[in-house]
Amino acid sequence: MKRESNEIFHSGFWRTFGAGLVLCILAFSQGGCIASVADGNRPSATGSAGVRSVADGICSITSIKPIGTNGVVRVDFTLSAEEGSDIRCRAELPPPGKWDGRFWGKGNSGMGGKIPKLNLAGMTGATLPAMVTTDLGTLAVVEGRAGATSIWPVAVQRDYNWRATHLMTVYGKRIVEMFYGKPARKAYFVGGSCGGRQAFHEAMRFPADYDGIVASLPANNVIPNRMGKWHLWRMTHDDEGRVLFTKKEMRAVADAAVEFRAASDPKPYAGHYLADGRATEADLDGMLARAAEKCPSLRQSDKMARLKAIHSPVVVDGECLSLGFAPGTYLGNKIRVNNDALLRTWLGAKDIALTNWCNITWKHLRELAREAGPEMNANPADLSAFFSRGGKLIVTTGWEDQSIPPGPVVDHYERICAHEGGLEKTMEHCLLFCMPGVAHGGGKGRATQGAAGAPSLRKSIVEWVENGKAPDRIIVRDGVRKMDYPVATYPGLFVQDGKGEWTRVERPRSKPRLSPEVISGYGR
Repeated sequence: MKRESNEIFHSGFWRTFGAGLVLCILAFSQGGCIASVADGNRPSATGSAGVRSVADGICSITSIKPIGTNGVVRVDFTLSAEEGSDIRCRAELPPPGKWDGRFWGKGNSGMGGKIPKLNLAGMTGATLPAMVTTDLGTLAVVEGRAGATSIWPVAVQRDYNWRATHLMTVYGKRIVEMFYGKPARKAYFVGGSCGGRQAFHEAMRFPADYDGIVASLPANNVIPNRMGKWHLWRMTHDDEGRVLFTKKEMRAVADAAVEFRAASDPKPYAGHYLADGRATEADLDGMLARAAEKCPSLRQSDKMARLKAIHSPVVVDGECLSLGFAPGTYLGNKIRVNNDALLRTWLGAKDIALTNWCNITWKHLRELAREAGPEMNANPADLSAFFSRGGKLIVTTGWEDQSIPPGPVVDHYERICAHEGGLEKTMEHCLLFCMPGVAHGGGKGRATQGAAGAPSLRKSIVEWVENGKAPDRIIVRDGVRKMDYPVATYPGLFVQDGKGEWTRVERPRSKPRLSPEVISGYGR
């Protein structure tokens, strides 16, 4: 049964069925039972009564209630696209007199399973947006840590990969329209990590859903990231699955990279974090030599070779399958192998035991790329459908990201540039910011971690979409040194002179290296 389920999941039938389902939903929402204000018709009821009328065979309104003291109304609703689909969503709506006319979708994190906080009731200001989010339909497999051992059903995989976010958006917009008696004038999406993957799926599959999108530290390169994670585990463990490096040794390697670059990196980065996480082979050799000086135990056995492999591209049969982790990144010495639900589900469906990752080979991972890439990956070079309707996209990556390596994010951006006809053309629609010293949430970035620059990103995307002013920088807070620093659009870097003034300098661009087989995805 497991094998049969996996084949159905990856078959063309299900992709066609899913696309048809979405088209039916869109047709219904745009011209079905509920009249659209855009067509010159007013809903027969607004407020809570109007919201309740949104319920249909897919959507159930489970709760409508006021929250906080600023008049915000919370709407909880559940969506079921097929048997086994159970997507929980939440909208928070300011009073009609305080609504700014904007619709914001918010992404989730990790494997989802919980509804993220929107916190609209705690916001102040003359006007506020309407906001919506979702648990991605994974409650049944994540709640109570059940997701640590379970294999995800087909419907749950589809909801998590792309469907939950889109349906949340479709029905969220209908709820907003029925509550206020008019549709939102602009729609935006913001998400980081898993939410960044959601962001790219929206731009790729459903380009009409949003006008502006922010994808922070995006997990959209699903297959390359899983290959990188597995490779990191194999290089830090022996053939029996035993850990080869101590935490002290791994930290020494990261710190040595910063020390090695201190003489060449500009202010204010030198000696604190790398200004640029890319490194040549000579750089890596110098960094590792410095690490061995700090921690002589690294010279034992083949540890130096393993460490170099962690930070280098992996090429198998002439195909680049992974770009490695950026030097200076605080990488763990103990990696939990059983918490990767998507990889575990795919392996389990093929009856491949996951007692430890020694059972997996590059052959398995390349098969994963061929079969699961079209569903999981959200890294297309062609985003022209989103761009052609005026869509704007801001992407960030952290040079010290220990969970989602920055290499594939930059690689993806360069492929977008190639498809659009160059960097300048791409920057009319899509901007990338590579942030020094920034790690993933839960990591140890020398400057900060998580959704760095989030307030300025949200403000920037609105300014770009509504006033045509593209940001040339975002502001990141160095929580360690208690200072703000600007991050330039790729491939630039802001540096400080002796008087503390900021000047932009240009850095070299990267060339796309990842093999087509690991970046295959929807429509490709």
